[in-house]
Amino acid sequence: MSVLCNPHSRRFHTMSNPPDDALLTELATYQNRKLLLWQLAADGRSFCGIQFMARERDLQGAPVDEQVQAFVDDMLSDGEVRPEYDAMADWEALEANHGDTADQYL
Repeated sequence: MSVLCNPHSRRFHTMSNPPDDALLTELATYQNRKLLLWQLAADGRSFCGIQFMARERDLQGAPVDEQVQAFVDDMLSDGEVRPEYDAMADWEALEANHGDTADQYL
């Protein structure tokens, strides 16, 4: 399971959940800026975030902390963003687009 989206699947194109404050607040407890930037950029096409992971693992009804933990477990390896995710992200662009919002949570 991964938070990489399949751009050819219509299922992902219909996802339009806005970032949820409770999810972002919980994610901020991990003090990892890249995770916040990724979640803020999650659009269901290029980046899939917490809501996608919760659906894929049938955790929609689970507590927020459990949903966020599933996302974090998938994104990180030894406390760092997995290389395959790190390589696909334009962190400067994510920072430019979402950095101010990330600052509000960190």
